Amino acid sequence: MTWLTTIVKHLDYLRDRYAAFPVRDDETRAGVQQVLDEVRRKELKRVHGRSALESAAFVDADVRYDLYAVTDTQKNRVIGCVRVTTADQLAAIDASREEYQLDKFSPALLARTQVFTRLAMLQPYRKTAASLVLLRRLFADALADNMLASLLSCEPGLYAGYLRLGFRPLGGVHPGAHGGFRIPMVAILHDAEHMLQIRSPMLRSLEGAADFPQDAVQWYHELEAHAGPIDPGVAFHADDTPHDVHAMLTRDLSATGRAQFLRNAIEIKCRPGDVVLAKGDGGRSMGFVRRGAVQVEDGPRLVAVLGEGELFGEMAVVLNTTRAANVIAVGDDTRVLMLSQSCIERLKNPADVTHVWRNLARVLAMRARRGHE
Repeated sequence: MTWLTTIVKHLDYLRDRYAAFPVRDDETRAGVQQVLDEVRRKELKRVHGRSALESAAFVDADVRYDLYAVTDTQKNRVIGCVRVTTADQLAAIDASREEYQLDKFSPALLARTQVFTRLAMLQPYRKTAASLVLLRRLFADALADNMLASLLSCEPGLYAGYLRLGFRPLGGVHPGAHGGFRIPMVAILHDAEHMLQIRSPMLRSLEGAADFPQDAVQWYHELEAHAGPIDPGVAFHADDTPHDVHAMLTRDLSATGRAQFLRNAIEIKCRPGDVVLAKGDGGRSMGFVRRGAVQVEDGPRLVAVLGEGELFGEMAVVLNTTRAANVIAVGDDTRVLMLSQSCIERLKNPADVTHVWRNLARVLAMRARRGHE
């Protein structure tokens, strides 16, 4: 993010360009549906004949929820949304209990914990202050409603962002219902010490208050004391060698470009059979085999076996289309290095951009040549 972009972002925030609030009318609800259709149906390709709002695992359980919207006040349009549910409503649903690690909560704590789902933002607004405005409103309303904690399940590419806000891992990375990986995370709303330590922008909501309830803070500390620090099974990539696994894409990049390209790259430990990328899913990430191997499968057909240093998922990123096959981890110690689609967008130097695209072209040409041999 350039200094000018940063200034614009702060000015938009100070001038109240974005507003977040609970949805109370049909017009705003329709705007939320449009956002979800754009993000989930068109971009992620994760809705199959059902409403983008109602397609969660717990839709059939008649769960009550609040819907929040964030709007661009200059354009008078809904640009983002989130659905908020109390965790105690989900405790009897197996898929949700596992997804959000609800067995780790007491019944009393579940009733004062909220779950965020369908958190979506239109692509042009993802680097603006809109997400911060939405999350600050959620945080403030949760405190006003005597909530103690907030839960969500995030993709590895968003892990760093949620850590900066104050969320912490609650369990290990696991395959999502539609491929890819998810990490359960929790924010302890009254943990001012942690918020201050990481300089979370959510800390502002706690200023001036006193005598915070410590139920959730104590619960999380006891959880770590009993089982040790929670290992999410992911780690930020340590770029400490000039000839790393990603060399086929970072070749000839400047030191600055290399750092931009690999920012927030995540290493994930996979179990045999984990679907790393799913056929039909939207192509927002690509990866390298850091250790072990992955198989590319199209139905019953084995397309390829890729080993250490090989790239996968790049076609959907390059063509901005859906995945043509499943990528599945094999072996007992497979690790992958995942890069978000924005890794290319972060490059500022035109020469670095040219090098990356040239490197990608070289990879695709080599694949095509092998296919004809």
